[in-house]
Amino acid sequence: MVTLDEQLNLWIQRLRAVAQTGLAFGPPVYDRERYEEILDLAAQMAATRADFTTDTKLTHALYEAWRAQVGSGVAGYVTPKVGVGGIVFNDRDELLLIERPSHHWLFPTGWADVGYSPAQVAVKEVYEETGLHVTPLRLIAVYDIRNLLEVELDQQLYSLIFYCHLDGGEISIRPHEVLNAGFFARDKLPQPLARAGKGWVEHAWAAHRGELVEAYFDKVEMETEIRDRASIERIRKRSSHFGSTHSERSAQQSELDFRVFGCVLVSGLESLFL
Repeated sequence: MVTLDEQLNLWIQRLRAVAQTGLAFGPPVYDRERYEEILDLAAQMAATRADFTTDTKLTHALYEAWRAQVGSGVAGYVTPKVGVGGIVFNDRDELLLIERPSHHWLFPTGWADVGYSPAQVAVKEVYEETGLHVTPLRLIAVYDIRNLLEVELDQQLYSLIFYCHLDGGEISIRPHEVLNAGFFARDKLPQPLARAGKGWVEHAWAAHRGELVEAYFDKVEMETEIRDRASIERIRKRSSHFGSTHSERSAQQSELDFRVFGCVLVSGLESLFL
């Protein structure tokens, strides 16, 4: 169950991403001002305390930092980051875990690097964090992560998890990245575990036992999807006159604007009431 704070953080992330992406494509003056206003609104939301007072200095600092991060064109299109991890067992059916700087325990994982395939990143991360050599065998999970543990950063990321064969090596850690590492039995896992609510512990052992036939991912609720489509169709009918009042815009652009508006509106309403 998503908490109110988590949902608010997600909305802030989405507003920030919409504004930064819009600014990245060199919009006309009027649109640029609107995107900058959205970005400022996101900064105000992020700087607002529980008592509804707003830290104006923090608002300004966030806005300036986020505005400076805007790229140009495709490079400025804001997307979730990508992390890659490896699930590794030894011949005693024990799982390899590392203690992160946050003192949470997790499988070896790190950011995807340019020039590497996802599987290569898994090999690289396991070796860099534990000194062990592995071979990825299959993708077992894709997790949707909404904020990071070690830093104060509201950043959505997709975590790609590979089940790997242990080829050899001796455990050797780099203290600036990992505090400790080892293999652990199912009933002797160290605590606290990072993001145990994601189900990765169960998925790891299911994959090891051959019970996880397909890669895990967050399923799309079909009932919600049907409601969304119906809602978008209602919006389409009610807004059918919109294009006639903006004849100077191309039909293709009007359709694109409508789709974005409809999807964002319905998604926001679903998040609010479900």
